[in-house]
Amino acid sequence: MGHEVFVYWPNILGYIRLVLIFTAWNAFNNPAVFFTSYSISVILDGLDGWTARRFSQTSRFGAWLDVVVDNLGRSMVWGQLYEWGWLVSSVEWCVFVCNHNAHGAQWTNSFTNSPQWVKTIMAKSG
Repeated sequence: MGHEVFVYWPNILGYIRLVLIFTAWNAFNNPAVFFTSYSISVILDGLDGWTARRFSQTSRFGAWLDVVVDNLGRSMVWGQLYEWGWLVSSVEWCVFVCNHNAHGAQWTNSFTNSPQWVKTIMAKSG
């Protein structure tokens, strides 16, 4: 993996999503800014994978960045909405770290020996 991977289009979308997540986090008490920032981040989340495949710019770094930004966004929402949101977020981060380190970019396919409900959830990439 060369340094050019850091400027792949899908990764640039990931960096933009990261800025939008932190903007939403800081503007949680301003519903218009929060909703707009978070919604654009969600839309870009759908576009980054498509962009990666369309321009043949898939990478391990991109797969990692996508999941990290997804987790940060959900952690922010859990933490802002519920006092115990840190617990849900912590479990999600543990699952990511354990599975991503063991299986790399294909970590969402690593649940073949899991209970059916876990397979059902992970069939749609979480």
